[in-house]
Amino acid sequence: MHPIKKCLMVAAAAALGLAVVGSARADTFASAILDINNFRLLHSNGTAFSTSNFAALQGTNDAHATAALNGVFSNGSSSLGILAGAPDVARQCVGTPCFPLPSNNFTPFASPPPAPGNFGYADQRLQGSSISINGAPAGAHAQTRADAATQMNMQDASGNSDVGTSTTFRFALGASDTMTVAFNATPYTQAWVSAGAGQSSNANARLSWSINIVNLSTGLSVFSFAPAELNGLSVVSRTDAAPGTTSYNAALTTFSFSQVTPLLTAGTTYQITIQHNTLANARQQEVPEPGTLAIVAAGLLGMRLASRRSLICHKALAG
Repeated sequence: MHPIKKCLMVAAAAALGLAVVGSARADTFASAILDINNFRLLHSNGTAFSTSNFAALQGTNDAHATAALNGVFSNGSSSLGILAGAPDVARQCVGTPCFPLPSNNFTPFASPPPAPGNFGYADQRLQGSSISINGAPAGAHAQTRADAATQMNMQDASGNSDVGTSTTFRFALGASDTMTVAFNATPYTQAWVSAGAGQSSNANARLSWSINIVNLSTGLSVFSFAPAELNGLSVVSRTDAAPGTTSYNAALTTFSFSQVTPLLTAGTTYQITIQHNTLANARQQEVPEPGTLAIVAAGLLGMRLASRRSLICHKALAG
């Protein structure tokens, strides 16, 4: 065979190898952000509860943020007494490199594609209080976010952040009254898998928020509220079988909620638990099929031949 013809065949084989290697890339991304604002516990007359209305009041505000990538974790947490302050956990990120998002940024990424890279990310901030403390206006502002992104095969990323009262938040009212739970919420979730992603690629995001009040004398729940807008409706997912983007509340609509408890009797000890969580997972764990492996092998062989014949081709073309 003429040397120049050999060179053309070798070049084609090398190009095949490069094309196969390049086509192995895919991306997955998931994000969950929940902003709870102006959260208040109100009397039946519409005014906010204050510390003076409680015969007993004790407990903590707990918060966590955890990011993970391929089994490597970054964790942050904070626990403060409910009368001592509000926790603000620094952003947690694992990646190569981590996405350059500063702490306390709860704005969604632009899309599509939302945020290419390999990282797990989580952040949390709580401000204010649900009751008036030392005369300060009531109104808590709780924000959490979780993000996960992959940019290559065999990657597993996640983010998880939460804020809530611990199970030691106990109270007893000085006078019997109902308690109105009132707040605004802006939820957001997104899942994205690129076209051509391999087997077992997926992205998932969800939110959860609930409040529960238990009578500690009887052990029975007297009040529970978990709006669908902040729970089941927020769940989004995408897989390699259905690539593309699914978003929940992309317009960032703010919902207003108000729920009234039954009568809470004076002197009875109650326990209140508030859970606020964001979770995002993104994964690429595809295993090439036998046919794909054969094409990859052919491409790599072509690249090897290209290396061996480079000198021959150079001489032939020069001649």
